[in-house]
Amino acid sequence: MAGDMGVAHALRGTGRFAAVFSVASAGELRALSRSGRVNPPTAFVFAPGFTEDVPGAGVAAVANGLADNGFTVVVHAFFVERGDRFGANVRITGHRRPTPELLSLLGVTERNAPPPRVLPQPAHRQGLRQPPATPPPVAPRAGGRVVAIAAAKGGVGRTSLIVNLAVHAARSLRAAGRPGRTVLVDTSIRQADVGRFLNVRSPTILDLLHAPGALSPDLVRRHLAHVPEVDLHTLLGPPEVIDADPALVGSVPYPRILALLRQMFDFVFVDTPVAEPHHTTLADLVLPAADAILVPVEPNRPTLEIVHSWLKTITMPRSSRGGGVAPEKVSLILNRARGDVGCGPKEVMDIMPGWRFAGMIPQDREWMRTVNGGRLIALNGDPELDAVLSSILWVAAEDPAFATAMRSPNGGMGRRRRILGLPVK
Repeated sequence: MAGDMGVAHALRGTGRFAAVFSVASAGELRALSRSGRVNPPTAFVFAPGFTEDVPGAGVAAVANGLADNGFTVVVHAFFVERGDRFGANVRITGHRRPTPELLSLLGVTERNAPPPRVLPQPAHRQGLRQPPATPPPVAPRAGGRVVAIAAAKGGVGRTSLIVNLAVHAARSLRAAGRPGRTVLVDTSIRQADVGRFLNVRSPTILDLLHAPGALSPDLVRRHLAHVPEVDLHTLLGPPEVIDADPALVGSVPYPRILALLRQMFDFVFVDTPVAEPHHTTLADLVLPAADAILVPVEPNRPTLEIVHSWLKTITMPRSSRGGGVAPEKVSLILNRARGDVGCGPKEVMDIMPGWRFAGMIPQDREWMRTVNGGRLIALNGDPELDAVLSSILWVAAEDPAFATAMRSPNGGMGRRRRILGLPVK
């Protein structure tokens, strides 16, 4: 399974396979193929989250080569939509299919399926109670999709990323004929910087909590600030640190507010404070409420090891004092990426194996100037950056509104590949 750890997790749970491998990039796929652990008969599935980080090893070349050698290959239609061409032996699927349908595409039937069994758990979960071979169905959430950003430490560009993603989402939805369907919530109450980036100051969460009457969609909407140029709504945090009284603006009111915002918007983006594993905002709000959790990481080995440990903790069962979040909700964003520090994209993926990467933001001067100036680079209309932001949002949501910008030349990565010292296709 290439590019979607959540699907890999679901396939393991069926018990239909002797082994299920999950890779995030062409580099990881190459390392796996050289390990001698992949032998016929093997099926390969390529999802939009797959990172093509090896020259000449794009999805089309790899998939066609595997299919020509007799392997079963399934490719998401995203790659066809962006212009890739596939041979007749490559199977194309146009959407995220239920597991039984994916099994059928892979040629797995009841007659050739081995008996269900529980697969060995990763080292950090050994000794814990094993999950059932077939996990119980999860009821789908009604309403909009909650996309939260969370980080184990500060200073990794958390707020600048989520604000730019929300702005880009609002612009994309408006272009798709869905105006006013995006909201951004600032729950980082002691460092509420969202308003600074958007150049809005009021109303805030304090105004909402002091308003008379019970929480309702109408009351919440009246206390959202609006950025008309991109048609983005936002619930701002307290204007000053002195106003951030945890007794009033703790994590308690936010779950109810998010539930209402789900009814009102297609996308609810959430900025969060630094997320220690047992921080109340993380434990009581982000982990249970978010449909997708974006985790920015930087090319710094000690920091990456901290993040790796933190991810293990939040994905452990609550019965073992973990966060209980499903791993398939998590996607990593490589922020401030550089090719000259001995910890480039390949090294980061080696340190963080098995986790899905949604995109990469290089450390270039334009991005840093706008961030340091409290401005929005997503308003600049840079086609390459639009493609990167769209690819991240596609991984988090698979909404068709984010497909158009991803079809720009070089997949939006021409200038960024040059910055990182990678060959430009």
